[in-house]
Amino acid sequence: MPSCQTGAALSSGHDQAGENKASRLLEMLRQVKDFRAARGKMYDLHFVLAVAVVATLAGAANYRQIGRRSGDLPQRLLAQIGAPYDYFRAAYVAPGESTIREVLTNVDADLLDLLVGVWLHECATRDHDGDLVISLDGKVLRGAWTTGNKQVKLFAAMIHGEGVVVAQTQVPDDTNETTQVENLVKILKHKRGRTIATADAAHTQFRTAILLHKRGIDYVLTVKRNQPTLYRQVFERCLPLLQQTPGHDEEERSHGRIKRWTTWTTTAEDIRFPFARTIAVIRRDEFDLEGNRLTREYAFIITNLRGGRAAPAAIHTHVRLHWGIENRVHYIRDTAWQEDACRAHLGNGPRNLAILRNLALGLLRLHGVKKVKEALEHIAADRNRALQFLAT
Repeated sequence: MPSCQTGAALSSGHDQAGENKASRLLEMLRQVKDFRAARGKMYDLHFVLAVAVVATLAGAANYRQIGRRSGDLPQRLLAQIGAPYDYFRAAYVAPGESTIREVLTNVDADLLDLLVGVWLHECATRDHDGDLVISLDGKVLRGAWTTGNKQVKLFAAMIHGEGVVVAQTQVPDDTNETTQVENLVKILKHKRGRTIATADAAHTQFRTAILLHKRGIDYVLTVKRNQPTLYRQVFERCLPLLQQTPGHDEEERSHGRIKRWTTWTTTAEDIRFPFARTIAVIRRDEFDLEGNRLTREYAFIITNLRGGRAAPAAIHTHVRLHWGIENRVHYIRDTAWQEDACRAHLGNGPRNLAILRNLALGLLRLHGVKKVKEALEHIAADRNRALQFLAT
């Protein structure tokens, strides 16, 4: 007779710690197909993934750290996330590093990314009645390499404001992120308002604008000299605006500097770009505290939005929040989880570890956490604290 049974099959004699707060998360993870043979399998796949999520919430950055966190998870928490019960030890048991490494190296990363993104999207927009604005941007995992001896690069979509990654895909070795827009946005559906995508100048291409339009997604794109004809047209149209009263002016003080953003908009009439309706120029000035200007730069924007959605204040907000994907996702993954220092490179491991970080970060964001590093340390001090973040 086997000594272990899954937590779901236990009688009421074993402590289930009350209502299972992680039930919705576990339900999502159960949809991931198990690649392992049934013979000799001790742990359900969704349980191994849940352990990895909890360990990531406790700051684990690689296989070894996830294995160590797994080894000292409290019994109450293990029961909540579906651990098997060992009658010989009279305790719930958790997988070690080798099992975790095998699972994360071989589990289907496309499916896991899809499930996690859709689930976080649903959680983040459950009570979202307005427009959904997302940033599109790529990130290189500098410590991870593919079988083709290329660095692993991921392309993701993050909801403005919430800072939650709701879609991600891996960029093939022989191409770049501009070819992966369709793969990324095909799962994004928002029925309560418009979906608006912001992206940097690399995506300011005819093909991308047409693709987003076909998907019912509006765009706000930066125009630079990689599109010389378009840049010249937008520049010449915007130049007279700088002599006029701006439509929006915003200023803030931080880090011993005064920063000011000034925005003008006009119609995109005669601008040759698919479905373009509005263009804008944003002037960014930086001053010292005595009012001496230190820097000045201009950003040119093109969008298919018009009316109130393309008002100067709205354009300013979209462009500023776009870079939140760098500060609120990429930077956090690098600093809180040392992503660029992680040397995992076999199979789907690098991408699956990144998915775990996106999921952990999303769970923290959904619960209003602003200081991520402090939250990870708080959970690491008492793993039972992870339960409040697993509940969605």
